[in-house]
Amino acid sequence: MLAEIHGKISSEGSNLSERLEDQLTANVFGTLRYIPFHKGLKHILTNVTFFSPNDKKTFVSCLHAQKDEFLGDAMKFWTKREKSEIDVLLELSYLTIGIEVKYHSSLSSDDQLEREAIDLLNDKRSAPKFLILLGTEPEVNVIAKKVFDEKLPQGVVFGYLSWQEVLNQMIRIQKNVTLNEFEALMLKDLIALLRKKGFERFENFQGLDHPIVDHRSYFHFCTDVLFFHLDIGHIQKEGYYEFC
Repeated sequence: MLAEIHGKISSEGSNLSERLEDQLTANVFGTLRYIPFHKGLKHILTNVTFFSPNDKKTFVSCLHAQKDEFLGDAMKFWTKREKSEIDVLLELSYLTIGIEVKYHSSLSSDDQLEREAIDLLNDKRSAPKFLILLGTEPEVNVIAKKVFDEKLPQGVVFGYLSWQEVLNQMIRIQKNVTLNEFEALMLKDLIALLRKKGFERFENFQGLDHPIVDHRSYFHFCTDVLFFHLDIGHIQKEGYYEFC
């Protein structure tokens, strides 16, 4: 809905990758806007990665100082500035956060984040300013390192976050945070959406319905009409075997 309101969905279907990205932005952040800040978005943003421990400390401290539970107009979408358009802009009590969201597409230009940082600097608010890149692992890590090495304008702190980590934090919120039935339902839908998008990290082999390797089936092959069985107890290295 938000993506359509802001004209981000082409009626001709000519901007598919951008549409998917903008729709994901609207679905996730548009829903998080209705969940109290300390129950939802704060937990997610706390896990943004920074290249400096001091920057991380300042960022988290400012998040904890946020007093308003419901963001309302403090969260803006696709804010057009002089040099850029910031996907999500959070003007919180003690800090300003610009979020550049990526899904299937890469940065639109080599200086995209630099232009967004300049626009954040030109903002009249005196609160500390942070620019966050949100993307998919492992690409987001590579892009973030490159951006950090090339340096953004001083006065804006750069950090990054992955969709995989967003999903991970949502699952933790679901387990550990007290939510009313409406908040719980919204979070459940967001988790289902991000899982559908394939953002669930591989953890381990536990919980699989069947073992990956079955020693009894090494040399068994089944088709709809035939069954083959290689009746050999020991396979010699570099040996040759054939089915008859």
